[in-house]
Amino acid sequence: MPPRVRLSADEAERLPALLEAVQARRSEFPAEADAATQASWIRDQYSTESPLTLNLVTLLLFEHGVHRSVDQVSRDLAILREDTEHNEKE
Repeated sequence: MPPRVRLSADEAERLPALLEAVQARRSEFPAEADAATQASWIRDQYSTESPLTLNLVTLLLFEHGVHRSVDQVSRDLAILREDTEHNEKE
């Protein structure tokens, strides 16, 4: 069962094209990577027109076989942001 998210009109409009793109990238997904790396990969691979929302990242992770809640994906992305900010300061 997909994660429970409430999509905005913009997210709902973007979703079909994103789901179609998943089929082309399924074999590239870093299934063995940690959660933050997987979320980052989704964000980087599918943010062609505009940045992905948390809801879209969560749904695309699900499409790649990763079952995480929106809250968990939010925490994963926060960790990624903290790591990026820390590395930029060094």
